[in-house]
Amino acid sequence: MSQLENWEINQLKRIQGAIIGHGALILFIGLVAGVMLTFAMLNGIKIWPILDIPADIPGSIQGWKAAHVGGMMNGIMLIVIALCLSKLSITAGKLRFIFWAFILTGWGNTLFYWFGNLSMNRGLSVVASPYGEGDIYGAISFVSGGSVMLLTLLASLMIMQAGFKAARNNM
Repeated sequence: MSQLENWEINQLKRIQGAIIGHGALILFIGLVAGVMLTFAMLNGIKIWPILDIPADIPGSIQGWKAAHVGGMMNGIMLIVIALCLSKLSITAGKLRFIFWAFILTGWGNTLFYWFGNLSMNRGLSVVASPYGEGDIYGAISFVSGGSVMLLTLLASLMIMQAGFKAARNNM
């Protein structure tokens, strides 16, 4: 890693902290989806021996599994990306792009999983798909998840390039 100025170090630390914070919150939301998965599997809010409230939990067991695992993986992804940034030499402009790309990815995917679970077509389209009719939940899901895909791919390629460059420079 090249020699950084104090302001660059401070900016990097601030960006890392923000990504870690967002990642931890997204991870928490994924864990909440795990609670919803449990309630959906039990057909109610059941915490033995305290509560036993029969309830029809919206969404599907498969959808809650996806929101649970996807949320945890997205949160972990953000935290790992944040920790990797200090190991790489990345320009300030690329660093800002990577920051916003992964913040938007984490939240876009979180909305995709939750609203996709509530939609009739799994959030894979704004209109009807082989999985069902389009609805507002499907539209929110599709737009939030689909709109960040290209950003995620580009930011991943930037990190890959910086990683390989660091590997070459340290040989």
